[in-house]
Amino acid sequence: MAPTYRDATINSVEATATVSGSTGGGRDEKGNVYFFPDVSVSIGYWFDNEGVPSSDWDTHFKAQLWINGEQVGKKQDLSAGGPQTYTFFAHKFPAAGTYKVEVRGKNSKSVDVTIKNPPVQEKKAAQ
Repeated sequence: MAPTYRDATINSVEATATVSGSTGGGRDEKGNVYFFPDVSVSIGYWFDNEGVPSSDWDTHFKAQLWINGEQVGKKQDLSAGGPQTYTFFAHKFPAAGTYKVEVRGKNSKSVDVTIKNPPVQEKKAAQ
């Protein structure tokens, strides 16, 4: 039997540091998360398994990553156990700014990702 490919029903999307404990960003004075340029960011999303069991190796769910209206990635995933599956895209943003990040399948869910330049470290004069 040939595999089937379904557009995923996206339940939610989020942006997190790709590596736990990453120094690639922080939180501003309001508690909003930001990342630094050229640091890998995980664009995580949950999709609905639509009743497909994890033992079904013939059904793949498709999703696309769009940033500021431009497609930058796509992938196919098998369902996990339970009613939904979590997976992610990794992406490096090249410059400071706010980016509209969307994960698209049957539907679309989005999140704004803020990129800030890292603080400038002052060099201490040799004593």
